[in-house]
Amino acid sequence: MMRPEDFDFVSRLIKSKSGLVLSQDKTYLLESRLMPIARKRGLKDLTELIAALRGGDRVLVEEVVDAMTTNESFFFRDTKPFDQFRHVVLPHMIKERASKRHLRIWCAAASSGQEPYSLAMILEDFKSQLSGWRVEIIGTDISREILTKARAGLYSQFEVQRGLPIQLLVKYFQKKEDQWQISQEIRSKVQYKEFNLLEDFRPLGQFDIVYCRNVLIYFDQPTKTDVLARISALMPDDGFLFLGGAETVLGISDKFKPLARQRGIYQLNRPGAPDVDVSALEKIQAGASAAAGAASGTATGGLAFPKPKHMQTATGGTTASAGAGAATPPRPGLSTGTTARPTTPTGTGTTARPSTTGTTGTTGSTYSRPSTGTTGTAGSTGTAGSTYRRPLGTTGTAGSSGTGSTPPARPSTGTGSTGSGTTRPSTTFDRSRFGKPEDKK
Repeated sequence: MMRPEDFDFVSRLIKSKSGLVLSQDKTYLLESRLMPIARKRGLKDLTELIAALRGGDRVLVEEVVDAMTTNESFFFRDTKPFDQFRHVVLPHMIKERASKRHLRIWCAAASSGQEPYSLAMILEDFKSQLSGWRVEIIGTDISREILTKARAGLYSQFEVQRGLPIQLLVKYFQKKEDQWQISQEIRSKVQYKEFNLLEDFRPLGQFDIVYCRNVLIYFDQPTKTDVLARISALMPDDGFLFLGGAETVLGISDKFKPLARQRGIYQLNRPGAPDVDVSALEKIQAGASAAAGAASGTATGGLAFPKPKHMQTATGGTTASAGAGAATPPRPGLSTGTTARPTTPTGTGTTARPSTTGTTGTTGSTYSRPSTGTTGTAGSTGTAGSTYRRPLGTTGTAGSSGTGSTPPARPSTGTGSTGSGTTRPSTTFDRSRFGKPEDKK
C-alpha cells in the first residue's frame, strides 16, 4: 500500500515531467502501473521503487512517466474529425494553397500511430488533386516505446478491428503471422518524433493542421491554456485545430474559436481566419441522419410510435373511424359446433353478431341489459359463465332493430340454451367502462 507522502512525491514528479495530473483517488492506478516496473527491476515493493526515484534515477523516471501515460488509440477514432478533414479542411486547403502546394499536419500525442495513419489513408484518396504537393505528417509522443510500435505499423487483429473499414484493411495492410502491417507506402507518409508537450514547440516548425485530441483532459487548466497558446503560435491565420469530443477552448483560451456549426474543430481567433464552406459535410451529415431515421422507422421531424393494436388493420394500416360507415370486425366466438355466417335480423341499420345455430355449450354466459325501461333478454343462463352488461339506459328486444331501438343483445350459450347465439369467451368486460370488447384486444 502506497503511503500518502509517497503518492504526493510521485504525482508531483509525473506532473512536472508530462503535465499529467493525478488526484488522490488515482492511487490504485499508480500502484497498478508501477508494480510491474518494480518487479522488472527486482525490487521488493513500491517503497523501494520510490526510494530509487527519489535518488534521481533518470532511466527509472522515464519508465514511470511512460507507464503512466495513456496510449489508447484506434483507427478513425470518433469518425467525425476525419469526416471534417476529408470534406471540409482538405478541400479548403487544396483550393486556398494552390500557389504554395505545401501542407503540414501535426498529430500531438500520436500514441501507436493509428491517428496519423488514418489521415495518410485519406490523403491517398486525394492523390491526384495533391499531385506535385509537399505534404508532411508529423506524429509525436512522449513514450519512446510506443513510437517504436508506431513506426513499425504492426497491429493485432483486435486493433485493426477497431474503427478500420474492411476495405482499407484489404487495401493497405498485409498479414504478418498473427499481426497486420500497414503498407510501406502509407508508413512513408508519417514521421515520428519523441516529444513532450511541456517543451518548447518552436523547433517543430509551423503547422497548418494540428490534431491534439484527448490530451488536454489530463492537464490542469493553466497547463491547457499554456499548451493552446503555444500551439496557436505555430499556426498560420487559416490553420485548423482538432480537439477531442470532451475537450473545448471555451473558458480556457481565447486563441481559438469554434468553426461554425461543427463541433471539435477550431480556427485561429484572428482577423485573417477565412470563412470556410461546410455545406458539403452538412449535406452528408443530413443524409446520414435521414438514412438512420428511415432505418429505425422514424419520420422526419418527429418520432414515430406504433399505433395501438385495436387501431391497426391486418395489413398494418389504421381501421376506419366510427361514423365513417366502416364496422368493427366481429369478435370470433368459441363453440363446440359450426359457426354460421353473421346475419342481419329484420330491421334497419344494425348488424347482428356472429351466431351459432343449435350449439349446446358446457358453460354459458348471461348477457343482460340494465335499463330504465323494459329490458329485453338475450339467450339463457348456463351453469357457469360471465356477465356482459349493456350500458345503462338501453331498452328494446334482443335481435330487433328499428327507429329508437337499441343494439342487439349479445348472444349466449349454455347447457340447454336455445335460439341463435355465439359462444363467448368467459372473460368479464364491463361495457360501461371499456366499450366494445374488441377495443381491449
